[in-house]
Amino acid sequence: MEKFADVLDMAQAHTEREVQLRIDAIQRHANDGFGREYCILCGEPIPESRRRHVPNALRCASCQEMVERHQTPVRRSAA
Repeated sequence: MEKFADVLDMAQAHTEREVQLRIDAIQRHANDGFGREYCILCGEPIPESRRRHVPNALRCASCQEMVERHQTPVRRSAA
C-alpha cells in the first residue's frame, strides 16, 4: 500500500506542476504574446506555430528533443 501512495504522490506532484506551467504560460501569453521568441539553449527563434501550440515552450523543437532524449526518469528504490 505504501508504494501505491508514493505513486499517487508523484502523480499529484506531476499534475500540479503541469497545471502551474499552463497557468504561467497563459499569463505570459496574455502579457507578452505567444511565449518566448528565442530558444534558451541555442538562441535561435522559436517559430510562431510552435509558440502558439506550446505557449510555455522555452526551447526550439530541436533543443527540446535533445533535452527529452537525455532525461532519465526518477526511479525509487524498492523498499
